[in-house]
Amino acid sequence: MRLTQWLVFLASLLLLFRAGNAVSESQEHPVKSRVTLVLTADMPNISDSRTGRYANLQTLVQQQRQRSDTTFFVFGGGSIGPSALSSFDRGSHIIDILNSIEPDVMGVTKREFSFYEDELSLRSYEAAFPLVASNVTDSRVGRSPDGLRTSILIEKEQITLGVISVLHERVIEEYQLSDISITPPQKAILEESRRLRKQGADMILLHYSYPFPFINTMLNKRIIDVAFITDSRLDENELVNTTRHPNTMVLTKQGTAIVASFEKNTAWQATSYKEQPLEDLPVDSELNEQLIEYKSRLSRLLNIQIGEWQTDISTTRKEVRSQENPFANFVVDSIKRYANTDIALINGGSIRGNKQYRAGTPITRQDIATEIPFRANVVTLDVSGAQVIQALEEGLSQYQNLKGGFPHVSGMSYSFDPSAASFHRIKSVTINGKPIDKLKIYTLATSNFLANGGDGYYALKNAQSKNVLSIRPPQISDLVMQTIVNQYTVMPAVDGRILNIVEGSR
Repeated sequence: MRLTQWLVFLASLLLLFRAGNAVSESQEHPVKSRVTLVLTADMPNISDSRTGRYANLQTLVQQQRQRSDTTFFVFGGGSIGPSALSSFDRGSHIIDILNSIEPDVMGVTKREFSFYEDELSLRSYEAAFPLVASNVTDSRVGRSPDGLRTSILIEKEQITLGVISVLHERVIEEYQLSDISITPPQKAILEESRRLRKQGADMILLHYSYPFPFINTMLNKRIIDVAFITDSRLDENELVNTTRHPNTMVLTKQGTAIVASFEKNTAWQATSYKEQPLEDLPVDSELNEQLIEYKSRLSRLLNIQIGEWQTDISTTRKEVRSQENPFANFVVDSIKRYANTDIALINGGSIRGNKQYRAGTPITRQDIATEIPFRANVVTLDVSGAQVIQALEEGLSQYQNLKGGFPHVSGMSYSFDPSAASFHRIKSVTINGKPIDKLKIYTLATSNFLANGGDGYYALKNAQSKNVLSIRPPQISDLVMQTIVNQYTVMPAVDGRILNIVEGSR
């Protein structure tokens, strides 16, 4: 009996030793948490060779999900608009396509407000995934716009990812969001981060689209673990210089996706990082059929020739936002001619094609719908000469950042100094060959977007009187299409109406 008890005692000691040794080994070699992130954004135009690579994106997402059960696909928005097709369905087709790819979450950027907050709410209810906007409040109800989340928790294989997404307050000005207010992003991030940590977030990812200077500090203090900036329209060098942190992922080019892996001991650290060109991946055949159907629908609507270019034309983003441009001249001249006003003005940001056309190539309705995708109408204003000068200063105030406010004009000319301080850049203005009279009232044709203060054109918003052209004023894109139909052969040109005195050329 004593021998039996002794053997049981020895066996118990052996079990305790093995258990203690196992605990010791687990402490010395803890199991690491591993996460793979797939991230992309800025894909508004399914007909564009760069931004329409959804079928390639589907292949990438499926590949990564097959390799790891802890793969999170975060779509960074910037895609509801603008595009030719979204001008018809307000971006519903983008949500439908994303539903097939199944992102875990989508962050909201200013482009999601292309058709205003109520349409974004409708898109959120069409989506099979959450849309996050952490610092946006609908002032009509005192909370987030209907259908949007302030943050989200997503759990996979015992890893819980918290996602925050913030916007810059400029979205209100640029998209005329009169019913929206923006909480300071730093405040919103702190509040949502605390809430997500309390709810069990293992990793917190911040999505944003403006290079806020405080992001690195928040990463260093572990308020957030990973940051993802998605505005590929920013200068690549500027992006890299303002996001120097190993846990910041930067989408530098449209048509790419980031695949990054992270491991955690005491903190999350990136173990691999690649910005993958989507065009290098195979096309998913099933999703490609879905894209073909949408493209066919668009072709049936718009693939009708209405004219022919008689000269080479460029609508690249840099050109229409920094200098006189032949196509912009054609658009603003068409508006002035229709409205029969003294002058006309449009912003460079209303031209979105970012394309080049060769002389002799046909012009289709789809070309113009792509170039002018917003559903802006023509309006006329009575403005003083002083208001005209102020409007030009407002349009040039962020010239160095290639913002969409750059003013294109008809019936007038102006010179400016881009090296001067904002609101001190206009050097001369003439109307019909005569120096502008600050006290004189001129008739101005423009878009309803600018007339309501869009892109910071507050001088136009403050115009004292507005003349109604008709019960249903035409959309600018329709007006330009009709102008092309009427003359068929189109040869836009520059004529020296805008002078950059630093460059010394028109």
